[in-house]
Amino acid sequence: MTLHTPTAPLSTGQADQSACVPASLGSHAPARQPALRTRVVTILGLEHSGTTLLARMLGTHPDAVAIGGLKNFASFVQHRKRCSCGGDPDSCAFWLPVLDHLRKDGRDPAELATALSGRRTAAVPARQAAGQLIAAIAAASGAAVIVDASRDPEWSQLLRPLAGIEVVPVHIFKSPLAQAASAKRKERSVYGELAKYISRSRACRAETRRATAAVTLAHEDLCASPGPLIARIMDRLGLDPDPRQVADWGSRPLHMLGGNRMRRSTSSDIQSDRGWSGILSPLEITLVRIAGGAAYAANQRQSQR
Repeated sequence: MTLHTPTAPLSTGQADQSACVPASLGSHAPARQPALRTRVVTILGLEHSGTTLLARMLGTHPDAVAIGGLKNFASFVQHRKRCSCGGDPDSCAFWLPVLDHLRKDGRDPAELATALSGRRTAAVPARQAAGQLIAAIAAASGAAVIVDASRDPEWSQLLRPLAGIEVVPVHIFKSPLAQAASAKRKERSVYGELAKYISRSRACRAETRRATAAVTLAHEDLCASPGPLIARIMDRLGLDPDPRQVADWGSRPLHMLGGNRMRRSTSSDIQSDRGWSGILSPLEITLVRIAGGAAYAANQRQSQR
C-alpha cells in the first residue's frame, strides 16, 4: 500500500462553506474565518474493481459520508437517475437538504449540474460548481470526510486545486484477469476492457503520485485483510477507524449516486473475485496476462511502497 505522508496534518471538523469555493469567485465567496478543510476521498479505478465496496466501507464511519459519484449529479438533478435509497431530488432525505442548502446560498442546482457536465471544455466553471456542491454536502451532512467514487482521475484533478479541500486519492485495482472477467460477465469487450485497464491504471498511478496523501491497494488485499487497510486509509484522514467499517458496513442507510448493484445490498460479506478461470477462454487468459501484466505489476509496486 502506498502512503504519502502529508507535510502538515489535515484539519478536522466541519468545513466552512466558503472554504471550498475558489478565490476567483470574488464577491460571491464571502470571507469567513477560520476556514476549515473538507477532506474528500476520491476513489479511483474501474467499474467492478471494488470502488463501490470501498466507498461503502469508508462511508460507514460516523464522520464520513459516501455520496457515490459527482459525475452522476447531473443525471440525478435532471431526474434521469435516482439515489441508492430510491429517492429523487424532491424526496431523498439526504440530497433534498443539500439542494435546499445550495438554493439558500443562491446556487441553482441545475446550473451546477450543467457546469459539471461541461468540465472538459470549461474547467473553471466546473471546478467552481464542484466546490460549491462539496461545501453544501459538508454543511448539510456535518461530515468531516466526503467519499466520492467517480473512479476517473479527472474528478480528483478537478477538485485538487480548490482552496479549503484536501483531496486524498485512493486507487483500488483488480488483477487484469479478474477485471476482464467482470467485463465479460457484463457482455463488454474483454479487449476493450484490457485497453482501459492499462490506460486507467497509468492515470491513477500518476494522480496518486501528485497527491500529498494517497493510498493504493489491491481489491484482493482488501478482501483478504480489510481491517488493517481501512485503518491505514482512516489514518491518512486523521480519524480512528470504526469497527462497523469492516464488520457492519452493509447496514448503514445509503444515499449514493451511481455505483453497481452492491450499493443496494445490506450484507457486510466481502467476497474476492476468483471466478475468472471459468469465464475467460484460454486464448483470452493468455492475451490478458501478456498485455495487462506490466500495468498490474506497476500497480502492485505502488501498493507495496
